[in-house]
Amino acid sequence: MGEPTKGEAVARPVKNEQPSRWWIAYHLWGGICLKTYLDISGLTKLLLGAPSGSDPLSAAQSFATTAALVAVGAVAIGYLLSKSLVSLIESGTMTSKWKLVLKISLPIGYFASAILLAMATGPLISSTSGISRTSTPVAPSSDVKPVKAYTTIQSAEGVKEADLDQTALKNLETWMVETILQKGRNKFTEMGYNAKDYKPHVVANSVYITAGGKKLAVIKIAIDNSMRSVTILGIKGKELHRVSCLRASNHDIPVWSGECGDKVSEVFDVSIQP
Repeated sequence: MGEPTKGEAVARPVKNEQPSRWWIAYHLWGGICLKTYLDISGLTKLLLGAPSGSDPLSAAQSFATTAALVAVGAVAIGYLLSKSLVSLIESGTMTSKWKLVLKISLPIGYFASAILLAMATGPLISSTSGISRTSTPVAPSSDVKPVKAYTTIQSAEGVKEADLDQTALKNLETWMVETILQKGRNKFTEMGYNAKDYKPHVVANSVYITAGGKKLAVIKIAIDNSMRSVTILGIKGKELHRVSCLRASNHDIPVWSGECGDKVSEVFDVSIQP
């Protein structure tokens, strides 16, 4: 066959080039590096905020879904940025040799930039996050939460009322604080946070009170200006009786009146009239 004559249409197949797997992995690496920056710098946690909602399970599920969307979005944005940067290099005026060198060095540059930027901006982001947490206003007096009282009974394991000295009181206080913190830490973890980041501010104090001839240990604990608890412990025969009073707000709990006082009177058969 000869050359096509004048006026003849030459049909040439259009080649639809698809990106190779190598280039897909190349640009995905850019997206992974962007997500790495968000995680290390703390920006991911700042964007997500704290789980919210009255149902802890629903709040945790919603938090996990949002975290997944942020991760996918970060990788997608990084992918597109890497693709745009490579296209910009290809359309540049430098020689093919320098274009190749630059494209080969980009993945290393992605990772190094993510680490360096995270180190530079991390402290600033952490400071901003800390300010947003500590500046949360304390609930006004109109939001006083009700007191809830509970009773538990266990073996005194040979401990008598005469054994309740200052050392025993301090040990009881330490035990109560550790118990409350462990429960809070478990809840914190269930909501998707790292247990190492659970560092509430705890204030505890304890005293002995003698009422109606009974020696009672009274341990008061306040956590992050958001929760108050009072625990009253006493020995009755061979049993250790405990009354736990809780309030989910930063307000004192009366020991000898109200819900807590009624439970103390019921369990230990004592009362202090004002």
